[in-house]
Amino acid sequence: MQRRVQITITGRVQGVGFRPTVYRYASAAKLAGFVKNTPEGVFIEAEGEAAAVAGFVEQLRAQPPVQARVDLFEVAERPPSGGARFEIAQSQSSGDLLIGIPPDLATCADCARDIRDTTNRRHGYAFTNCTCCGPRYTIVRALPYDRAQTSMSGFKMCADCRAEYTFPADRRFDAQPNACAVCGPALRLLNAESEPVPGVGDPLAAAVALLREGHVLALKSLGGYHLCCDATNVAALQRLRARKHRPTKPFAVMFASLAHIRQHGEVSAAEEQELLSPAAPIVIVRKRADSTLPPDISPDTHDVGAFLPYTPLHHLLLAAISPLVMTSGNQSEEPLAMDESEVALLLGSFADYALTHNRPILRRCDDSVLKLAGDRRILIRRARGFVPGAIKLPMNGPPVLAVGGDLKNVFALTRHQQAILSPHIGNLEEFASFTFLKAAVEDLARLLEIKPELVAHDLHPDYAATHFAREFPAHAHIAVQHHHAHVAACMVEHNLRGPVIGLALDGMGYGSDETIWGGEVLLADLRIFHRVAHLAPFRLPGGDEATRNPIRTAWSLLLGELGAEAEGVAADLLPALAEADRATLSKMIARGIRAPVTTSAGRLFDGVAALLGFQHPISFEGEAAIHLQTLAETAPLPPYPFAIEKQREPWIIGFGPTLRGIVQDLRAGKARGEVAGRFHRTVAAALVEVCAALRTRHARQDVVLTGGVMQNDFLLRLLVEGLQARGFKVHSHALVPPNDGGLALGQAAVALAQFLA
Repeated sequence: MQRRVQITITGRVQGVGFRPTVYRYASAAKLAGFVKNTPEGVFIEAEGEAAAVAGFVEQLRAQPPVQARVDLFEVAERPPSGGARFEIAQSQSSGDLLIGIPPDLATCADCARDIRDTTNRRHGYAFTNCTCCGPRYTIVRALPYDRAQTSMSGFKMCADCRAEYTFPADRRFDAQPNACAVCGPALRLLNAESEPVPGVGDPLAAAVALLREGHVLALKSLGGYHLCCDATNVAALQRLRARKHRPTKPFAVMFASLAHIRQHGEVSAAEEQELLSPAAPIVIVRKRADSTLPPDISPDTHDVGAFLPYTPLHHLLLAAISPLVMTSGNQSEEPLAMDESEVALLLGSFADYALTHNRPILRRCDDSVLKLAGDRRILIRRARGFVPGAIKLPMNGPPVLAVGGDLKNVFALTRHQQAILSPHIGNLEEFASFTFLKAAVEDLARLLEIKPELVAHDLHPDYAATHFAREFPAHAHIAVQHHHAHVAACMVEHNLRGPVIGLALDGMGYGSDETIWGGEVLLADLRIFHRVAHLAPFRLPGGDEATRNPIRTAWSLLLGELGAEAEGVAADLLPALAEADRATLSKMIARGIRAPVTTSAGRLFDGVAALLGFQHPISFEGEAAIHLQTLAETAPLPPYPFAIEKQREPWIIGFGPTLRGIVQDLRAGKARGEVAGRFHRTVAAALVEVCAALRTRHARQDVVLTGGVMQNDFLLRLLVEGLQARGFKVHSHALVPPNDGGLALGQAAVALAQFLA
């Protein structure tokens, strides 16, 4: 009995080997018909024996290409029409936003085998790829995604590569970056003067020898340069730290295999899945007690940021020397170097040599970073492997540009019901990053053929991103409060319309009352919000200077809670803060001179970290809070007392009693780990209590957890467990970072909701 079906598949289904996979499945089942790309996705008609057709449909549904993301799989019956064979039909233009531009994909298992196989013509070739893996986003110049519109256009395929490219059954059929050593890109080794190193036969082998000697190399990867060195060489690590002015911030480490990572890190099933995914991100895992990695890798934490080779070049390099530190090839907070003119700035000052190649990178894209809180993903940086994957919006409206914030800047563009986020841009206080933002907005809008009609930006009037947004030509400019944007971003991820209870805990965000917020409980939908509770306000003596010096915040907290007693406590617990400095800060606080009021949860954590010994200036954002989390004993401990003032909304969540308990315990000689653990549990207990009381008042079951403080996986787990125990539905970020890297998604959603209201 003959049967014919029509199958429509949408999602990330182009540029990931879908058509060759369909062709192989259909040919094996002896079916007739065709498969083709359309602007909406992949369209298939297949005919044959009814049982064979049913088996084909189920195989395709259960085993699509591993890099694909299927959003819709729709099957319709059609009358049989005959046919002798299955073919890949001429496609309409592909690469439209509706079907998802594929991100760069980690080297697949088949290509990894090819470069190891001494009988394969691609043995040892550093640019091997197929339709299932390789560069996409970082090499495409324009859509549709065809070789002529990529940075591979200058490399003419040899006869063997052309045969693969045009043969439907081959896994390299229509693989736009397809190449080999005869016709494709090649490696070069440069010295500190950016000149080719003379007498080098094999640049890769020479680079391995240099790494073994302890040199620091700039390595051209998919979306830019890494700075790399032997992760077991303490002298090389210290040299790299000194050159990057990075005394304590952890380095990411690339390992040759998952088994090698397991020798140094405790890897859960969820972490393994992330490490082995086509995105191949850096995953922060718990370091094993018996790891032989030098402490200089991550001096102040018990973790290691581990990842696996994601290009053939990485595979070949790590097969010869592993593990390697791989950190971003840039000056602090500036954009990633991506071409030879930019790597020249790294050579000599940061790197001794550069292993580079002649395939141009058209679009910067740093490595993605994440960690797990149980099975919950926490994205720290969303970039390679995730960008430019679209996120579905709950409404359809005019195209929006959302510019994000000044720290961890990421912007978003929308079209129809999809939001496309940029990779990590950086800190806009740096002129180079601000320039990168402007160029990247223009580039992505051109690539996607989007002309924004609405521009969304932060409420803060002095953000560089706000100035950029207001100067951008559009029909309307919409200011979105910082913490509302955080809550809205998480709502979009989980398709929530609200109102929800939103816990937004971060460093600082401009409030609608023109003070600095940061410990907020909002009752919010996508259009509006109400501030129903917040942390008790305190002053930041010196403003940003207090952010850089947590000991200032600690003194402000002590002074506000203990009054005259604070002097004696500070003499015991804050020895790094001189009496004269305390006097100066006290005057600033009393007079409100350069001492803004804040409710910042991030600064509260910083202040407690200083009380527990972190009394030097931070060298990277979040350093004090990471120190506090690292100290924290995770065993069940009773929380300290806290106070909730409910006379009127917004309620005030006070940690004054907590501070007194901490001081008492520290003076009594209690272990700092115990104190840090109890503090974490106190914050969680207070917020759970507030949510429970607000549910009674506002009848809301959904709680959203967001803001940079939610990168603290210990606190996140405590909140999730506590809220679920009270019967709440708890939502946290998995698609965008809880930090300011997710702001743009929320800004776009709020702007659309307000415009469409």
